[in-house]
Amino acid sequence: MSATACPTMDFYGSLQSAFDFFNEQLFDNSLPPCLITLRSSSRVYGYHQADRFISKSGQMLDEMGLHPGFFTLRSVEAVLSTLVHEMVHHWQHHFGTATPSTAHNQEWANKMESIGLMPSDNGLPGGKKTGRTMSHYILPEGQFLAACKSFVDGGFELPWFDRQLPSMPEVQVQKQEALKAAGVEVEVSLPPVEIIPKVLPKEEEGQEKPALYMPQPRQAPTREKLMCPECGAKAWVSPGTDIICGECEVHMQDAASVKAPVDKAINSFT
Repeated sequence: MSATACPTMDFYGSLQSAFDFFNEQLFDNSLPPCLITLRSSSRVYGYHQADRFISKSGQMLDEMGLHPGFFTLRSVEAVLSTLVHEMVHHWQHHFGTATPSTAHNQEWANKMESIGLMPSDNGLPGGKKTGRTMSHYILPEGQFLAACKSFVDGGFELPWFDRQLPSMPEVQVQKQEALKAAGVEVEVSLPPVEIIPKVLPKEEEGQEKPALYMPQPRQAPTREKLMCPECGAKAWVSPGTDIICGECEVHMQDAASVKAPVDKAINSFT
């Protein structure tokens, strides 16, 4: 079936083929199945969550979430390195010892480095290798890059790219320039953000609808929600408005900072 006829299968199939390839090349086919998801609600490149999904029979699966917006901004090698980053978490959950308080401990860092990805909290040489929030960079002579190049040269490609960019393209360019300045230079493919606008059909070039775009910044709220701290009554008002509850004769407060009275909360369910 063609990509146009079944884009969902085509897209997720490409990610599954990448998982299977790196499972064989870097993990000796030891990793159990997981559920790969695409989620753009987070600003991170990806994440791993153990036992996130369950079947009716009770089988549990880890989730490996990837942010599709960064598929557009980053090279395919960088995207695949994020997939492998999360596969290391998957490996550690099943065969190592994860640390609940620190998602990236020393065991995880050692495994990353052994397969050619250097942990770094700032994505640059010299950064911390362990911690709650962690990035990485590709080692030029590492096992990952060699395997990745053979995979891409063999025809692997991502078929679809999110038109809504999660950040400005310049951010990724600056990261690559910083790596080069630090002496880490890896030859990678052009990111789609540099290709897609140039390959649009000519008849679309003059249209107002761009190939890729950044979402409009959120406007300042025109209303805010207040709540009475005594009875739980609510009101939507213009920002900065001070009103008094007619029932309790007390000033209403920002609803987010007020704990609803217990009896009011119970009554809301009856």
